[in-house]
Order: sequence, then C-alpha cells, then structure tokens
Amino acid sequence: MKGLKLIALSLLIAVLFNLIGTNEIGLKPFWPPMSWTYVFQFALSILLPVLLTQALLKVFWTHWQKQYPDLKLLDNGKINTKSLPRNKRISAILYTAAGSISMHLGCMYVLFDRIDGQDKLLSIYCLYYLPWVSTGLVANAIVVFCKGRLWWLTSENVMVLFEKEIMAQHRLVENNSESAARPQLPTVSDTYIVPGFLFDVLYHSSPFNIENLQKDAVRMFDVPFYFSHKRKKELMLIDGNRVDGSHFVQELEQLGLDKWYFRISKTCRVNMMLVRYPVDPYATHLEFRKEVFDYLHTKMSELEIMSLLLVTEWMRKEKKLKDFIDNLHTLRHEHWDRLIPLN
Repeated sequence: MKGLKLIALSLLIAVLFNLIGTNEIGLKPFWPPMSWTYVFQFALSILLPVLLTQALLKVFWTHWQKQYPDLKLLDNGKINTKSLPRNKRISAILYTAAGSISMHLGCMYVLFDRIDGQDKLLSIYCLYYLPWVSTGLVANAIVVFCKGRLWWLTSENVMVLFEKEIMAQHRLVENNSESAARPQLPTVSDTYIVPGFLFDVLYHSSPFNIENLQKDAVRMFDVPFYFSHKRKKELMLIDGNRVDGSHFVQELEQLGLDKWYFRISKTCRVNMMLVRYPVDPYATHLEFRKEVFDYLHTKMSELEIMSLLLVTEWMRKEKKLKDFIDNLHTLRHEHWDRLIPLN
C-alpha cells in the first residue's frame, strides 16, 4: 500500500509539472496521447531518486552498525539515527540528497534527449524547475533519515532484510548475557513469591502425598476448601475427603495464613494458593492448577469440583474477588507447610 501511494504521488507531481510546462520547454497539456510519455518518464525521474534515498539509508545503517556496535540502531521496525553523532547524520543526508538529485538529472537528460533543442531545454529546466525538485528531494532525504521508517520495511520482512545484522546483534547480546550474573529463580525461603510462581515453587519443594496424608493434622497447602455452615466447620483435603475443621481458621490466623482462603460463596472458601494465575477480577469461576484438580478428581466428578469454584453473583457484585487480587501482594507464604492440628 505504501508503494502504491509513492507511485501515485510521483504521477501527481509529473502531471502538475506537465500542466505548468512552459512553451519554451514545449510540453503539451497532459491529455494528448504523446504527452503521457513525458508524464510517466518524469514520474520515473521522481520515483527512482526517492527509492535511492530509501536504499541508501539501509546502506548507511549497515555501515553505522559496524562503526558503532554499541548503539541500538534498529528499534520497533525503524532505523534509529538519533543516537548517532550529528555530523554523521548530516553528511549522510547530504550524500544521499546529492545522489538523488544526480539521478533525477540523469533521468531528465534522457527525457529531453527525445526533444529537439535538448541543451536549451535542459538549461531552462535546471534554471526554473530543478531548484524546486531539488528542495523536495532534500526534504525527502531529511525526513527519511530522521524518522528512519522505510516504506518497504514491515514486521514480516524485517528479519529477511536485516537478518545478518540482527543475528550478529543477538549473538553479541547472548555473549554479554552469558558473562553477566544469571537471575535467581524464586525459592521457598524467599519472603515474597509472585503468585504465578508460588504454587510451582511450593509444590516442587513438597508435593502432595495422599498416602501419608494425616487426618489429625494437615498443611494448609493440602486443604483446597474450607466450609462453614452455622456451627459446622469442615475441610476438604486434597484427596477429596472431608474432615472436621473446628479450629482450623483460628490456627491459620495465628500463622498469618487465613487471608489465603477466599470466600467464594456464603459457605465455602477456596485456597488461593492452589488456583491458576492470573485471575480475572470479574471471573465467574476459578480454576485449580492441574495437579490439584487431578487429585480431587480421583474422588469427585468434574462437575462437583467446578460447582465449588463458581464465584457467586453477590461476590462479583461486591467486587470481593477484585479486592482480593488487589491485596494479593500483601500475602506471604511463611508456615505454608506447618502441620495444623485438627483436634
């Protein structure tokens, strides 16, 4: 599309030139058939220098990349020349403008070669018209080099056009990265772990073990659900069994872990350590991590599990889930593996 716009603009300039051509130059109005020949040739004399400007920017970019390897000269599909020394930019623009003007003059020489009195016409053209065309070509060179946006440079072909340069730059970055200190992954001993990594870190440290799951003392990590209805308090363990949990919340409060249980409905709370993040603040249901779901699924149906993870309309209306997510960064996992007595 950009190429078509460029061609259309060149034709428009050529038509305007043809309309204002002087009698001395001898160009007729653009509608006679013979005049179209001049229109297309003049359009070509504009189009080729513009394309040359684009090509020279790529050539200069390759040269600058070798001369200034530490500068980031390709950014978001654009050639970034602002970080270069000013004299380098100015000299590149002048060289490009001189080249484009020379190409335009060569095209016009060929055009006038078909007309009687070539030397006189070329002199008149250089006197009256070349300054305006040269100004336009210089302005085009300045815009192209300052903005660095090539009309044929798209996200699809940038890797093809700059493959060698980009791969060389990537190798340089990789070598620097290998020599630099590698970032440390989260560990259980960290005071705070991003929720998206928390389950993986804790599960890797101490996974579920149904065979050794105790009924008189459990980790909060092994308790996906907490139910409270009137005076009855129950826990659902990771194996799908329910046990009495009369003092469970009080123990969690002493350990500072009670906030991890989000009240998803009037009678049910879910352990948010075990859900998949990120969580939509306005979600209609939550989703357990695969390991949690698989263990529960050994005793419960998928429908039963999903029904317990539904966020009630009242909770959504009161934006309780959004409030929980907004305060998620304040929660800590310390004592997550502490055995909590149930009796």
